[in-house]
Amino acid sequence: MKEKIYYKVFTKELKSLGLRKNPNILTFIPQKWYYLEKDQIREGVSDFGGIWVCRSIGGANTLTNYMLNKHNIETRAFIVLIDNILYSNSYRLKTNGIYLKEEINLLDTAKNKILYKQ
Repeated sequence: MKEKIYYKVFTKELKSLGLRKNPNILTFIPQKWYYLEKDQIREGVSDFGGIWVCRSIGGANTLTNYMLNKHNIETRAFIVLIDNILYSNSYRLKTNGIYLKEEINLLDTAKNKILYKQ
């Protein structure tokens, strides 16, 4: 069976982005599983209680562009595997655990879009 892949965007230091004023910043390590503690897991749409990932490379690219254009923050993106799905919508999902499988380069695309806007 083919494994599903998802995408996660991080700061250059591999920390979560802290979107929507999330104070719970997590740090990740490539090629290693990261799981939330059981008491930190919340199913459902709430921003708290999970690790959010993009369902598509397009979603990751949009997030990369947003961070660069709105906050002037360069990011890193990875193909990730996930554990359990806690919530899902059309463009992202929340999980209790991820594995950073492979880094992908979305930064050049984001920089080119900034140049195009000027």
